[in-house]
Amino acid sequence: MDTFRRYWGHGLIAVCAILWIAQLFLPDQGVGFVTGIVVYLIVWWMVFFSVLPLKVRGQYEDGDVVPGSEPGAPTDPRIKEKMWLAASVTAVIWLVYFVGFEFGLVSLDAISPVRPPAEY
Repeated sequence: MDTFRRYWGHGLIAVCAILWIAQLFLPDQGVGFVTGIVVYLIVWWMVFFSVLPLKVRGQYEDGDVVPGSEPGAPTDPRIKEKMWLAASVTAVIWLVYFVGFEFGLVSLDAISPVRPPAEY
């Protein structure tokens, strides 16, 4: 079970990569190759900035404040761990996005706030 928990994020990211590559060879009916990458990267940055504050301990909490630095500066920010967490969470969000748009469950016309005027 520990191995599954450790590598589930890698599997999700691999599935996203396979779907991106498949979009190069399939007709564009929903999510294109470039659109998929752009959406993934934008969502990744949003998730990354959301998970940055998790599990951060400041220097003042550890009692080891470096002279001349901010006492609230993190002692160990765990950036790699947070990057992988952001990639895994983004993979789940992207897969939901991919399934919704690729299979026609959601269309841009359905979520567009501006409707074109009716013709007379």
